[in-house]
Amino acid sequence: MSNISKEQLLANKLNAKKSTGPKTKLGKEKVSMNAIKLGIYAEHHVMVGEDTEQYKGYVDLMFKTFEVFDAISGLIIQQIISIGWRLQRIPQIECGVFGIEMSEYHRSYNSPSFVKIKHKEFHQTIKKDLDRRSELMGAAYVKDCSGGDRMMKLNTMEGRLLSRQSNLINQYLKYKKSKGKET
Repeated sequence: MSNISKEQLLANKLNAKKSTGPKTKLGKEKVSMNAIKLGIYAEHHVMVGEDTEQYKGYVDLMFKTFEVFDAISGLIIQQIISIGWRLQRIPQIECGVFGIEMSEYHRSYNSPSFVKIKHKEFHQTIKKDLDRRSELMGAAYVKDCSGGDRMMKLNTMEGRLLSRQSNLINQYLKYKKSKGKET
């Protein structure tokens, strides 16, 4: 607890009484959505290695696109944002998977699906050029798949996310229209 004078404490209490929040209906509606927006900005949506500022910029852009006008619209927008952010990861995962496959080609040289590359520096060059975040995301995905068809599974996941995002956007637009909001 800080040491402040009795006068400062009294001044703080008087100032706090002046701050009573919004007075108009529009103002009250606007601030009632702050908790939902702050939840969407939470950094738990950002994985280790991802740029927090890039995520916040993405959320800002989405809030310019989609208006939060009540709790239900906020929940729909929250899902749209979450799915969109996950969709942005897929190309990195894809690069990581291909990078891992290329850097480990020597383990699968007997496999008919791989052609042995004879260039001596191939392994070191690819390994050095891999983006570390893509490599880690790819490795986590490869470990999770624990089998073949990794790219097919990734493609299926991407398709499902795109479908869910499209459905949510349509839901949002219908809901917004039903509430008499401009589209």
